Amino acid sequence: MSTVLVCQFRTCKHDGAEAVLAALQEATQNLEGISVETSGCMGLCGAGPMVYVAPDHLYYWRMSPRKVPQFVEQQLCQNQPINQWLHPRLHQSVNTHNC
Repeated sequence: MSTVLVCQFRTCKHDGAEAVLAALQEATQNLEGISVETSGCMGLCGAGPMVYVAPDHLYYWRMSPRKVPQFVEQQLCQNQPINQWLHPRLHQSVNTHNC
C-alpha cells in the first residue's frame, strides 16, 4: 500500500498543488493499494508543489500535472523513484544534479 500526500498549504497551493492533487487522484482512481490524500505544510515552502510517498519516505518537489503520468507509472506502479524529481536537500545521495 502506498500513500501519496499532496501539500495543500499556502505556498504549494499558489504553485499549483490543487491541479497536481486532481491529476493524481484521476490517474490513480483504478489502481489498487494507492491512496492519494491532501496534507498540510511539509515544511518545504518554496519547493512546491510537494508530494510525499509513504512508506518509501520520498519527497518529490516542483510537481506538476504534466509529470503525473510518469510519476504514476514509474514511482507508483514500478516502485522506481524518479531521482531527478526528488527534493535535493532531502535526497542528496540519489541526486546527481538539479533540474
